[in-house]
Amino acid sequence: MSRFLALIFILLANPVWAAMSLDKIIVYLDDSPHSRDDIVITNPDEETLYLQTEIFRVDNPGMPDEKRVRVVDPKEFKLLVSPAKAVLSQGEKKRFRLMSLERGLTEEKVYRVTFKPVVGEIKSDRPALKVLVAFQALVFVQPESGAYDLSLVREGNIWKLKNLGNVNADVAQIEHCRVGSECADLDVHGRIYAKSSLDLGEVSGGGEIKIQTRGPEGGVLRLSLE
Repeated sequence: MSRFLALIFILLANPVWAAMSLDKIIVYLDDSPHSRDDIVITNPDEETLYLQTEIFRVDNPGMPDEKRVRVVDPKEFKLLVSPAKAVLSQGEKKRFRLMSLERGLTEEKVYRVTFKPVVGEIKSDRPALKVLVAFQALVFVQPESGAYDLSLVREGNIWKLKNLGNVNADVAQIEHCRVGSECADLDVHGRIYAKSSLDLGEVSGGGEIKIQTRGPEGGVLRLSLE
């Protein structure tokens, strides 16, 4: 009988599928010489995993004109991934090293690195469907003096949380705390890149905004609505 082959590539936010697992999907580097980190990939599948990588530079992250540009010209490589390709047998682990060549940054650089499986031969006498799941890691290269700077900005009846700093802020939770009452979760969260903002909607009643951030500089920040 004839064979049928379908390839499906899905970019996932978390490493949960059995085809491949990553020990981390967010990497922080800096602009110092030889700044590097590793991502360890495991193949828990019974079949051999043929893997290749792709590097994308993220221009204007978090802005309406955000663009992801695949880096293919060796002259433009400021983030290196080694190895670029690998073969993992069943149960094998492979360490992929990420190294930044960025120097003297004034603002954070953002990259996305895709780990994409390549199809091997399907051995079957019946029609077959093979699903390949690609994972994408988010890589931040930050200046030595990098810091986020969150500020409340009002535009009409809408409040926005703006990042005036030069690195991103990963906001896990935002609460509105009125004087003399308990804090209410605004159900707003997300990553705020440098010079971008997060809409909080209409927030009335005064008081303050309590912000919980995570990551290397994570903590609690309180900003007045007055």
